[in-house]
Formats: sequence, C-alpha cells, structure tokens
Amino acid sequence: MSKHDYSPGGRVAVWLYGIAIGLALFSGFGQMPLYNRYYLTSVPGLGWSGNFIALSELHYFAAALFMGLVAWRLALDTRAGGTWSWGPRSWWGWSLIALLVLSGGAKALRNAGVFLPPLALMLLDFVHLGSAMAFMFSGLVSLFRPRKKQYLRGGLA
Repeated sequence: MSKHDYSPGGRVAVWLYGIAIGLALFSGFGQMPLYNRYYLTSVPGLGWSGNFIALSELHYFAAALFMGLVAWRLALDTRAGGTWSWGPRSWWGWSLIALLVLSGGAKALRNAGVFLPPLALMLLDFVHLGSAMAFMFSGLVSLFRPRKKQYLRGGLA
C-alpha cells in the first residue's frame, strides 16, 4: 500500500493533479513565444505547441481541471479534514494558488473583453507569471525534500 491509498481520490486524484499542473505550466509558458524561439515546435509531434489558440484552450482546460480539484479538496477539508498526498500543505502553497486563480481569472476577463489599463495588465501578467514560477519551483522542492511523518498515515512513504 502506498500513501496515495489513504488520500481521498487515491491515485486518480494524484495523477489528475499532476496532469493539470503539467498542462497548465506547459501551455502557460508556451503562450509566450518560447517554443518557436527555441525550436521546440521543430521536434516531431510538437508542431502544435506553436499554435497560440490551441495552447490557450489547453491552458483553460488545465486551469478548470486544477480549480475543480482544488475546490473538491477544500470542500472535503472543511467537512472531514485529514491528510492529503497531493496539493499544498502550507499557507505558502495556498497563497500561491489564490494568486494564480485571482490573476488568471482577471486575465480571462481581459480576454473576454473587459478593459484594463496597460499598466494594470502588465502588473497582472507579472503577478501571474511570478506566482506560477514560484508554484513550480516550490513544487519541485517539495518533490525532492523528505516528507514529514505527520503527512503520512501509518508512516507509509
């Protein structure tokens, strides 16, 4: 048995969380013209990664999946509490998620036609990109750092 068997949703929730984060990061960085600039679109099978509209739709899909998982986790946390094998475990992670959701929601409103002054839009872009990068690096650090016993039921690794 693994630690995922004790977490609500089990391995499926862990995989969906990882897929949502991975797709959001890949499509988010791809919306900046990085993939064309560094010839990632030349790799066989990745030509679609240069299509801004496809990456935008993929980013919206990944964000919807991510927000659905976070909402499900928050709902279960308020009802039962417990330990989780996926997602944030500290105020830092939850703060970054809040920043990502708020700035991403404001960017989606901007894409829907709501006017924002150029300075506000630039600030919004930097907040969204900065919080995404902080979330990414925090996640990478947590993958390689040993877990505390309080997060593992029965001491399973």
